[in-house]
Amino acid sequence: MTCSLDAIRGEIADLAADGGDFYVACADTDECPAPLTGREFPTEAAANEAADLARTYREALRETDPQLPEHRLSVYERPGDAPTLVSTRERTEGRRANGLPQSSRSVTLSGDCESEWLRMDNAPLVHVRSDGEPLPDDAVERQLDSKL
Repeated sequence: MTCSLDAIRGEIADLAADGGDFYVACADTDECPAPLTGREFPTEAAANEAADLARTYREALRETDPQLPEHRLSVYERPGDAPTLVSTRERTEGRRANGLPQSSRSVTLSGDCESEWLRMDNAPLVHVRSDGEPLPDDAVERQLDSKL
């Protein structure tokens, strides 16, 4: 092995910072393999350098363990606060073809340091996640079919 694994781990640790805005993970699985597990980096440049070091580290490990899983390492920025979705529905005159009352729906999507990102009135809105988890296909399909 041309490089000491301990030395590479130390260099990655030196680049890392608690609460950093960037991390390195597998582009396919979002897994942070060793020696990147739990590491955050203060800048994109530091994260890119750590990714290069991790590739060297894993290549050195592969010399002794050819079965070591390969990962396409990429740099990611940690997302800020999730946007806020506010939806209001008001009843209007008449009934729909399915017998339900007509309604008017307004949706506003906003986020950090912005007064308003997007506002839609009576536009179709489909939820694809609930409580951070993807909704099943049949739940999305029912929303699309309901034409609310």
